[in-house]
Amino acid sequence: MTSPARSLVGLRLGERSLDVAMPHGASVYDVLRAAGADLDDPGLTVVDSAGQQLDPYSTTGEQLPDGSVLHVLRRPRVVRVARGGHEVSDPAVSRPTTSPWWLGVAGAAAVVVAATVVLGMDGASAPLAPADRWAVAGALMLAGLALAVLRRRPGATGSLWPTAVAALAGAAAGAITVDPQVAAAGQLLGVAALVGATVVTAARWAATRRVRDDAADHAGILLVLLAGASAISAGVLLLGLPAVLASAAMLGAVPLLVRALPTLAVDVPDEQLIDVAQVATTAASVRAPTPQPLGAVNRRMVVRSVRSAERRRDAGTVLVALVPPVTAPMVLASAEPGGLTGWAALVAVLLVALSLNLQPRTTRGAVVRWAPRVSAALLLVELGVLGAASGGPVATAATGAAIGLGLGVAALSVAVGRGWRSVGFSRLADTLEGLSTALALPAALTAAGVVEVLRLVTSA
Repeated sequence: MTSPARSLVGLRLGERSLDVAMPHGASVYDVLRAAGADLDDPGLTVVDSAGQQLDPYSTTGEQLPDGSVLHVLRRPRVVRVARGGHEVSDPAVSRPTTSPWWLGVAGAAAVVVAATVVLGMDGASAPLAPADRWAVAGALMLAGLALAVLRRRPGATGSLWPTAVAALAGAAAGAITVDPQVAAAGQLLGVAALVGATVVTAARWAATRRVRDDAADHAGILLVLLAGASAISAGVLLLGLPAVLASAAMLGAVPLLVRALPTLAVDVPDEQLIDVAQVATTAASVRAPTPQPLGAVNRRMVVRSVRSAERRRDAGTVLVALVPPVTAPMVLASAEPGGLTGWAALVAVLLVALSLNLQPRTTRGAVVRWAPRVSAALLLVELGVLGAASGGPVATAATGAAIGLGLGVAALSVAVGRGWRSVGFSRLADTLEGLSTALALPAALTAAGVVEVLRLVTSA
């Protein structure tokens, strides 16, 4: 019988030095717990011989070569004198570091370059030559990838900015590669921008996923949303369908995404909930080594998982809330006033706004409460402006419905803020929320002309 694979590592715990034969399936957390380390200390940090911080929960023995030395350090705590007593806080919380100023400059430069290319598509200005266009796109892509692999020092904050600017640089690089003279250049430009942003965000997520901090959480949720938008836009383009179908699908899917985000943001391994080796047996599992248990659940692990889920939920809510104000004008502008698509566009926008106003009633946190409501308010403003500009009975009905819905939501918000509660209103709101969430996507697709598309497909 062969002995299990293992790595011989050294462990430094203050004044203690231990030689450990670490199995490949065991994590650093298991070794520290067996060595008697105080794992409930929030200032506990594990670094290797090169000074790189390790995650004790995800780093296993097979990732450590023989002869590695792990140093267990404790960061000093800062005592702040507060009114009425003393408050102990972590230095990473008491003195957050800000993002470098050049990240804002890089993001502004990417926006300017992308806007220059887009504005040059109308023929008013001379487009870039192919060689120059690819050179600029390559430079922006390299800049985005450089930001994507940027690793912040342990304890630093503000990792959202590198992720956002890197995705923006990738989107600008993808947009510049499109020749403005080709057919369907606008639709192709949108797909290329989404693909470029997805590639850079994937690199950012791959570079930060081993360090469980807000950088990996933000990059992960942004990658999922960009990949979904890229798939929808690319599918519509390849099938030769109208470009507004992609915008309508994204607009109609917003209520479903907002409702599913709290559940999707929680990431707990199955091995932490049940003993998978005892309940799951497959042809592959009986030939593989028995998986090592993840160990007992402690307070630090629970707090980290909850905070990570909250970061993913907040970031996803803000990103999803940006979709309706961007896609709704495209759906409303492409719809035929007074026809089926015109009324469907009006209904779709009102349903999305209603759902975004009602869903935050049962959520916790300022971001998830107000980001959907701000998005709904912008939807009503856009509906009123476009309705007043177009004129006609549909425009009058749209403007009146938008103003009435806005005033009603404002009145209810004031009443609820003052402590008013009603079981009947709560049940009515739940019913309207469910109907608006379920009917928003079909209404949006109808506004984009999916009925005519299906008729053409079935008659061909």
